Amino acid sequence: MSKLAKGILVFASIFSCLVVAHTIYGASVSSTVNIGTATPVISSVNINNTNPATITLTANATTSITVSAVISDSNGCAEITGGTTTILLYRSGISSSTCFTTADNRNCYVAQAFTASSTCAGGSQTATTTFGVWYFAQATDASSSFPNQNWVATVYFTTLDKTTSTTDSTHSTSSNVISSLTALNITTSSINYGTLAASSTTGSVNQNTTTTNAGNSSTTIQISAQSTLTNGANSISTSSQFYATSTFTVNVGSTSTALTGSGVTVPGITLTSPTSTTNVSTLFLWGLAVPNGTPTGTYNGTNLFTAVFHT
Repeated sequence: MSKLAKGILVFASIFSCLVVAHTIYGASVSSTVNIGTATPVISSVNINNTNPATITLTANATTSITVSAVISDSNGCAEITGGTTTILLYRSGISSSTCFTTADNRNCYVAQAFTASSTCAGGSQTATTTFGVWYFAQATDASSSFPNQNWVATVYFTTLDKTTSTTDSTHSTSSNVISSLTALNITTSSINYGTLAASSTTGSVNQNTTTTNAGNSSTTIQISAQSTLTNGANSISTSSQFYATSTFTVNVGSTSTALTGSGVTVPGITLTSPTSTTNVSTLFLWGLAVPNGTPTGTYNGTNLFTAVFHT
């Protein structure tokens, strides 16, 4: 081997000894954030789906009235679906706080949960509840005792983390008005005078009909024959039927009134506005005098009771 070659080998050997291994060291920093509790937002509180119209009740029954609202929470849907709700529907003359603690079917309805809702998405949910408002709920129209009021909805919502919000419906006093309802309900299905001979009467045996107030206003009562007693071509005159508010004997004294074809207001009778499902009622008693010469057969007719608004 030449000296030059030997020199190269020595250099290479020396070079390889100069290679140094490097170790790289890193460092880390921890991160922390505390997500605060957001206040829920209640919006679009509406009665009957944003329809600010006069609400007409149903005689002797309930009427479905809806309250809807949109509930949002920036902490997400879990706060909404795990929360609690109270929905109020009430006459504006009483406070929401009073309604919250004391439900009264005349002027305040309370629900503890929405009865139907959409799926929560993006931290927002639309929900609706339906109230069955009774026929005696207080009217707020011009002829009522509360002409400058209306019906209002309030929604209270508490999230899963116990943050509460409340919002009212925003309709004016001229909207969401419950109208006066003047109506009667006759609890007796028919007046059956039985079997009588011509030229005879029911005497002191009276048939009873019970009339109840089926609305939210006081009412007087008119009585008339909608159709007289007939059997084919034969009939019994309308004035052959008599009525009174206490027991009487047909054709004796003047304690009864003969039925007429047009409405006659019964004196001294006013059915006041109900305050509950307990009936406000009055009793009418009936008798019949069959005219001489009346042909045999079954006679049928209809007597009409008419409610008249009483201020």
